[in-house]
Amino acid sequence: MGTVLFSEKRSKQLILLGLIGIILLGAVLYSNILNAPFVFDDHISIKENDSIRSIAESFKKISSNRYLVLLSFAVNYAAGGLNPFGYHLTNNLIHVINALLVYYLVILTFRTPYFSSQSPQATRRGEQSAFTPPSPPYQGGARGGVVSSHFIAFFSAFIFIAHPIQTQAVTYIAQRAASMAAMFYLFSLVMYSKFRIQDSGYRMQSPQATRRGGDITPLNPPLTRGEVKGGIMHRASWILYLCSLLFAFFAMKTKEIAFTLPVVIALYEFSFFNRSPNAEHRTPNLKRLLYLLPILLTLLIIPLSMVNFKAPVEAITQDINIQSRETVNISRADYFLTQFRVIVTYLRLLILPVNQSLDYSYPVYHSFSNHQVFLSFLFLLAIFGIAVYLFYISRYNPPSPPFSKGGRRGFLRLISFGVFWFFITLSVESSFIPIRDVIVEHRLYLPSIGFFIAAVLSVDYLFSNIRLKTAVMAAIVLALSVGAYNRNTIWKDPQILWEDVIAKFPNNARAYNNLGVELKNKGEFDKAIEQFEKSLKADKNYTSVYFNLGDVQYRLGNYENAVGYLKKALTLKLNQQLHLDVLNKLGRTYSAMGQAENAIEAFKEAIKVYPTAVEPYNNLGVQYIKTGRFDLAIEILERALKIREEQYLRSNLSLAYAKKEEIEIKSGKKK
Repeated sequence: MGTVLFSEKRSKQLILLGLIGIILLGAVLYSNILNAPFVFDDHISIKENDSIRSIAESFKKISSNRYLVLLSFAVNYAAGGLNPFGYHLTNNLIHVINALLVYYLVILTFRTPYFSSQSPQATRRGEQSAFTPPSPPYQGGARGGVVSSHFIAFFSAFIFIAHPIQTQAVTYIAQRAASMAAMFYLFSLVMYSKFRIQDSGYRMQSPQATRRGGDITPLNPPLTRGEVKGGIMHRASWILYLCSLLFAFFAMKTKEIAFTLPVVIALYEFSFFNRSPNAEHRTPNLKRLLYLLPILLTLLIIPLSMVNFKAPVEAITQDINIQSRETVNISRADYFLTQFRVIVTYLRLLILPVNQSLDYSYPVYHSFSNHQVFLSFLFLLAIFGIAVYLFYISRYNPPSPPFSKGGRRGFLRLISFGVFWFFITLSVESSFIPIRDVIVEHRLYLPSIGFFIAAVLSVDYLFSNIRLKTAVMAAIVLALSVGAYNRNTIWKDPQILWEDVIAKFPNNARAYNNLGVELKNKGEFDKAIEQFEKSLKADKNYTSVYFNLGDVQYRLGNYENAVGYLKKALTLKLNQQLHLDVLNKLGRTYSAMGQAENAIEAFKEAIKVYPTAVEPYNNLGVQYIKTGRFDLAIEILERALKIREEQYLRSNLSLAYAKKEEIEIKSGKKK
């Protein structure tokens, strides 16, 4: 067994170096994508998202469950427009903060009552902390406890920040929702843990405990005179609790995955705050429930944001059903069955992050009797069962220091908590709620925290030689770092990114379509058409392809062909934005063909489809100007300006007024 002893000053220096190391590693791994262009949904979420053009307008959209994400995009837009640098820098900063929070959460967990039982030696000495008796590492001593707790905390954070699976949640700007929600999620849990640790420390230092002759030693350093006055806990503890509630609210208004936060906090409470060296000083269950009740009430934030209470009851019921599914193309049962296989794939990616892809072509399973589904279910059930067993046997962890031979059995409790964290945080997106893509890597961002903590704990629990396991963990972090950096090089060029998807999934219609879009934007129309045709071979009903083929034909001046593709697109199922794009392009094609009335009808239909988008108003106004209907042009452009102020709308409105005045002067109506 290795023995590593450090002075208190040296320990603080090493901890500071470790924290700096986390920050620097995050900066280096994502330094090569700071100027990477927008890709895929970034165009819809940022470039084409009118709502982020004004911070004031973004503030008004508080009913959205992605409210804070949209607001952060609006801040980025105000600071740097559509320059990707600021958006990437923000995502990278969030990722670094999350890694530091992972570190701090582990440290705090080892300060909870469950891990802070006193050894007999500490009790006799009247020590103030379970980590103070002078003994070798891993034998209950101060330095042993510090070494082991920081080993677990640091390597959990280093693996979290270095793992290649995180690149999609960080480098893919539109997925800021995942990393930002995780940040508020962690902040809320950390604040709650600090609050409860202070609460436990206060109770252990109550006058009653002191009068008992010191048979109970405090779990934390003594509170100051300002912190305890008349037996009342210092108000700063309640500020921590209120901060936990506030961050829970922020998480709920960032992404729907935060719905699991109250469950995780409740699990944390009953896992690590249900044990004390003396039963008299355990937190009563009723008091714990009172602490948890306000946090549990935050569960209502997300569902209430989805419901329009002004609608009839029947409409509300229907709306709830619609809001609880992103797609109708997959049944709830099929999606649920498929997730057994998906979660196994997620675990494989966490253990061995190879063959990563922005877009997976994943089969949908329809029967539980399918051997792949059934075996996956048994595998996941076994993992969950082991976690339950570890939690159960850790109930009997003897009251000894957390890093002694007996106390280290308490690690099993934290390992089981990590496994539960993984399954609970994944449950929103991998259960009965059908989502268009059955598997995407950014969904692992929050669940991976529990997995990494459990994995590092397992290594620390199984191996005792500190130098050996440090070397092993350092090698793992290095390998993951190389993988993450290399993965980010693919994200630097959207064309390479989609070629990577096609190389791994050659029947992916969306990948061919998006590769075609990149080629189209570069003016390589023949190559773009080739990719679009491959997309149609993979899926003849992939709607975006028909719009893109119509757009290419429009740019080539083949207007009849363009109209044919665009009309075909209108016969298929379109989302609101794509429907708008098709109608706008159809109207512009008719205009180029000299068919003014057809163009006007297309633009009017576009306004009906998306009444808050200003582009169809502008196109219609321009068409009215071209046909000499200046009063109608003025009317429609002024309507557009009421929706949003844009310079090109002002310019076209001025042109309409100038043309109208010119005609009036020529006709003698105006001198």
